[in-house]
Amino acid sequence: MATPQPAIFNEMGRNQWYVHLSRTDGADLGHIKGVLRDAINAAAGHDINLCIGMGPTLLADLGGPAVGDFQPYETFVAGDGSGREAKGTQEELLLWYNGTDKDMIWELQFLARTELEGHMSVARETPTFIWRDSWDLTGFVDGTGNPEGHRQPEVALIADGDVGAGGSFSIAQRWIHDLKSFNAMSVEDQEKVFGRKKAPETAKLATLPATSHVAHVELREDGNHGSEGSPKRDEIARRSTPYAFHDGSLGLYFMGFCKAQAPLRERMDAMYNTDGSGIRDQLTDFSNPASGSFYFHPSVEDMNAMLA
Repeated sequence: MATPQPAIFNEMGRNQWYVHLSRTDGADLGHIKGVLRDAINAAAGHDINLCIGMGPTLLADLGGPAVGDFQPYETFVAGDGSGREAKGTQEELLLWYNGTDKDMIWELQFLARTELEGHMSVARETPTFIWRDSWDLTGFVDGTGNPEGHRQPEVALIADGDVGAGGSFSIAQRWIHDLKSFNAMSVEDQEKVFGRKKAPETAKLATLPATSHVAHVELREDGNHGSEGSPKRDEIARRSTPYAFHDGSLGLYFMGFCKAQAPLRERMDAMYNTDGSGIRDQLTDFSNPASGSFYFHPSVEDMNAMLA
């Protein structure tokens, strides 16, 4: 039975650090392998969660599993002429550290990126934190739509017997919130944007607006997304946390895991109404990604074989 990377499902510490990297000219794959082996061992030795994700090019060049339908993240452009978009910035490697001790998280990511210098460059990084009881900075509980804990491996992991078993696809995005505009609305109107009650409540609205976030991302078998009329399909396991930078920008760092990549793309297409045939998610009037990448997180066994 394939073993998923433990950090996908481990309880998150209150501090996170996301580091995205891509190869530089003349990069030595052997050196990169050695750094990743050392990073895994160092994180385990300090009781810090480390989840490693690889983009399509690095996964292939390291001899990873030939998982099907693994596409790079391309910018999702709204099909209604509004100019809204979810920017694509596909990188090759994601190092996601999280735990209780922020100082140790910083130290471990700094050591890894320093050792990768000359072979991989840091494209972007985002330190995040858990706010209150897993609230987003909009004041809504994040991850309410997650499946029950015992079902999350079922929705997030490729099944045993299939190529890439124990691995998981993810979407990683830094959403920037316009809290000033969002908070200028009444609570009732804010709830209509999300399709849920504001924290500390989490209940779905009895009457769900077609423009609501829930109506776009909660996929249902009968196509009536967000409704209770049929079973959910293609669920994802969310691991998202807020951030706040010194320049005043703030928002949500979104991580969603799934056993296939297509449902991740489907949600983004629906949110932005990319083909112009539907209704755009109203949440995109107040929040949009400044970066976005797709990754694959190989099982422990596949990772060990790739880094040998």
